[in-house]
Amino acid sequence: MLFGEYLIKIEKISEDELNFALEFQRDDNVMSAVSAIGKGYLTYGDVSKIMDYMRETDMGFEETSVSLGLLNKEEIKIITDSKGKTHYRIGELLVMCGSISKVEMEVELLNFKNISIQPPNPLC
Repeated sequence: MLFGEYLIKIEKISEDELNFALEFQRDDNVMSAVSAIGKGYLTYGDVSKIMDYMRETDMGFEETSVSLGLLNKEEIKIITDSKGKTHYRIGELLVMCGSISKVEMEVELLNFKNISIQPPNPLC
């Protein structure tokens, strides 16, 4: 079982929320969002607002963040220039999308890891 599937099973997120985060994972927008958070330009809450607005419009991440007044064009240029080819974990993306809090994600990740590493019960 994967972490996203585990979160659905324990009803922390919906299947739609997982699918949205997976789409975001494949999208270049994630690089912009993570870079902006890493540079201190945006918070997870800001990214969640941007993502909500993006769901309602056909604008991209950079255009939306400027339109909402969360980033300026200079910050966008810095973010765009610094994007790498890093893969981001689904838990981080679910936090950015506002599906789960960072604290809740970290707690459930520990629970998931504990479940995943337990040896099978020989009595079952």
